[in-house]
Amino acid sequence: MVRKNDTDASAVEVTAVRKKPGRKPMTAAQKAVAAQQREALKKAAAQMKPELILQYQDGETDVTALIEAAKAEFQATHKRTLITGLKLYLKPEDGAAYYVINETETGKILM
Repeated sequence: MVRKNDTDASAVEVTAVRKKPGRKPMTAAQKAVAAQQREALKKAAAQMKPELILQYQDGETDVTALIEAAKAEFQATHKRTLITGLKLYLKPEDGAAYYVINETETGKILM
């Protein structure tokens, strides 16, 4: 920084610019291990299923459990029919979940 009134060389302040240290270069073995760890994380992220929980008044219901119950109830009566679509309608005020499977079959599950 230069002061306005001083033109003398002794009046010039030199401030060193500090750079942030960068990453240290990785070896080939470290890169391979990092790539394997990244692939494992990608697989876990692709297989991740969200946990859905419905809270209503003082109760709590696991929505994924309701989905499994709807599938099980349907499979109990339609053993050879594959499930290609499932819509689940939650109605907490009735304490029930209604489902539509394959756009034709309907049912009700108590929560």
